[in-house]
Amino acid sequence: MSKPGKKQRERERRQRRAERRAAQRSHGTAPTMGAAVGPSAADPVRGTTSNFIDPNLRWHMIRTAPLLGPLGRRCLDDALKQREVRAFRPRASEIVVRRGRRVVRHTPLLVKTVIVGVRDQDHLDAVVNLPGVAEAVTYSAIDTENAGNIPGLVRRVARLDPKALQRFFDAVAEGEIVKPVGVEVGSNVVVMVGPFASFPAIVEAIMPGDRLKVAVSIFGRPSSVELGIADVTLV
Repeated sequence: MSKPGKKQRERERRQRRAERRAAQRSHGTAPTMGAAVGPSAADPVRGTTSNFIDPNLRWHMIRTAPLLGPLGRRCLDDALKQREVRAFRPRASEIVVRRGRRVVRHTPLLVKTVIVGVRDQDHLDAVVNLPGVAEAVTYSAIDTENAGNIPGLVRRVARLDPKALQRFFDAVAEGEIVKPVGVEVGSNVVVMVGPFASFPAIVEAIMPGDRLKVAVSIFGRPSSVELGIADVTLV
């Protein structure tokens, strides 16, 4: 006899969870009206606090190597800390519901770009020479340093204004309220456990404790049923 597949084992685990919840409700151990319940999957969650930008440092942007993976990023972060370099990767956050659990997923705002604070030019040169760093971000400017030369464009390392950079991080932190994505009111789902398993449904409401009120289509007619967020899957 072959072993049950991964999907079958997952259905069995969900069935056991549903049976435990039903037993708790029947024995009066489930949360009652007025009792403290867990947060709802629809509740927004505040993101991280703003980063402090030291005005005494010189702030630049560096680009990492195109093929730098997670391990390379960790090694680069360790190397920056060892050289006492302040480094930030601006990011946005969102909540993804996976198997009934809310997971915060972070998305970088600047792809393969790190904002660094250094003491001087030698400090910046040491950063640029680190493994995993491709270059410092530059801009085009007219060369006016050497008198008598024919005017032309040269590349200069971009330097960020600390006050403007602080306002940017403050705005990102203030607006970074991560919101759940995935299951929401109006989503089309399929019931995974219980007597209505494999029935299509539409989410009518998201309640505290990651509970859902769904309209299950039974013989073409909707019927309201309360389920856990782990008991349904998105279509």
